[in-house]
Amino acid sequence: MVKAVVFDLDGTILDTLPDLNRCMNAALRAAGYPEITLEQTRRYVGHGGRNFALAALPASARDTVDAFYAQYCKIHVACKNEHTHPFEGEAACMAALKKAGCKIAVLTNKSQEGADVLGGTLLKEYGFDAIVGNRPGIPVKPDPTSTFALLKELGVSPQEAVFVGDGDTDVETAKNAGMRSVSVLWGYRSKEELEKAGAERFASSYAQLQEILLSL
Repeated sequence: MVKAVVFDLDGTILDTLPDLNRCMNAALRAAGYPEITLEQTRRYVGHGGRNFALAALPASARDTVDAFYAQYCKIHVACKNEHTHPFEGEAACMAALKKAGCKIAVLTNKSQEGADVLGGTLLKEYGFDAIVGNRPGIPVKPDPTSTFALLKELGVSPQEAVFVGDGDTDVETAKNAGMRSVSVLWGYRSKEELEKAGAERFASSYAQLQEILLSL
C-alpha cells in the first residue's frame, strides 16, 4: 500500500469555482475591466493564481498583471468561501486512508494564504498532515520542486506516494516527480483533456478513488 496521498485542492477536494469566479470578478470590477464567466473561470484555473489573473485580464492590460494579482489576492484571502463545498464521499475516503496508516496532504497552486484559510475551515476536519500552497520564489505545478519538498516533509519517497488531481497540471506534476497518479473526473477538466496529458487511472467518485488508492 502507498504511504502517502497528495491531493490537489481546487476541483479535487473542494468545488471552489463559484467563489473563484466571484473573487476574480470583484477584482476586475474594481479595476474597471469586464467580468468573466463561470466557464471562463473553469478554463483559466489550475496553473496558479497569477496565471489565472493574467488570463482574466483584457489583453491590453496584461502588463499590469502583478499589481492586479496583488489586489485579487487580498480579495481572495478575505473571501468567506460561502459558495465552496466538498464533494460527496470525500470525508469517508479521507478517514479510510488515515485508518489504513496513509498520510494525506494537499499541494495546490493556490496561494499559501488562500490554502491556509481553507485549511483552518473547510479542510480542518480531515486532519491533513500538510497543506502546501504557492509560495514566493517557488515555481508552481507542474514544476516538481514543491512536490519534492512536501514528500521530504512527509518522510516518503515519490515511489511510495500517489498524486490525486483533476487537472492536466496534476498529471504532469506526478510525472515530473516520478509519482503514480489518479485523475478524478468530477473536477474542472474533461477525461479527454486528462488523457491527452497522459493520465492512465481515473476515478468517477470518491468511493471509487478510495478503492483504487487502497489497492495500490
